[in-house]
Amino acid sequence: MDELEWLKKYYNKHFAVGKKTFTGEYDRKLRTEMRAVVERITTDVDKAAEPITLVDGKPDRPPKDRVLLTKLHLFQILFEFTNREMECFSLMFLLNGEEAFSYKTIKRAYSDPVVAMILHNLFVLSAGKPRSVDSSADGTAIGLFISKHYRKDRAKDLKENKETSKRKDYLYTVAILDIDTNIYIGYAAGFKSEKKLFKEALARAKKNGFEFNSMRLDKYYAGQSIFKCVGKQTRVIVIPKKNATIRGPKEWKQLINSLITEPFDFLADYFKRVKSEYNFSKDKRKFGRIRQRLTERIITAAFSRATLHNYSAKHINS
Repeated sequence: MDELEWLKKYYNKHFAVGKKTFTGEYDRKLRTEMRAVVERITTDVDKAAEPITLVDGKPDRPPKDRVLLTKLHLFQILFEFTNREMECFSLMFLLNGEEAFSYKTIKRAYSDPVVAMILHNLFVLSAGKPRSVDSSADGTAIGLFISKHYRKDRAKDLKENKETSKRKDYLYTVAILDIDTNIYIGYAAGFKSEKKLFKEALARAKKNGFEFNSMRLDKYYAGQSIFKCVGKQTRVIVIPKKNATIRGPKEWKQLINSLITEPFDFLADYFKRVKSEYNFSKDKRKFGRIRQRLTERIITAAFSRATLHNYSAKHINS
């Protein structure tokens, strides 16, 4: 473990994988990405709504077309419109004589239970068919206020021995990534600790039929208890902490042995988890901060972003 920093530097100098060449085909996919995502929204929302019995609205409010409202909600996230901007967009979108949506109706979609069910089914559809995957898992924080900076707040909390997840300035998310396709197959968001969110994301992925051949994790998860959480059938790839011992279950001893006997092969496998960080960074640049203020609506917005991420990844990697 004392030599690990030197090994990392040596690996990055002599063995690190170079950046992919920017090809004409990749440029074409970037240019057509938005159109492809819009097409997936218009077709998949109908599929996601099929198993749901749509209910009428409250007596004092006329019922709305939840399928159409879900599509408008996803367009709002995709184009980063405010509620009032989305009201104007919906008027143009619905020129065929269908019902119009006020900005208040668009805002309430974030906490509409029927819309939430459709969005849940939509995420399952976007993740693809159940399969065995090589995965990576990581957590991040999404800003809720333009004046806040997570890295600075995190450094301050570490210095003062405080838990950053207790702040309400950020939404905390954990995504489990299929590293072959860059698709999120497990996702959780909330104002909880990263480990609780990781367990939720893992449970959601397993419930949807996904199995894990391998999983790459950062040092936050570098404890022997991770094998009980993930399952013994999954090969966990994590760098142990400096005070780690060789005592523990068989899976832990195998991990230590791989790191010692084949350090560069181990690091090559471990550094595939950089895809999680890359995709988080890409999402933040694309979608920006979350504008909602109620907890339920904030979490809905996060799941919508995860679904839109999957549609983009499917188009880019197809």
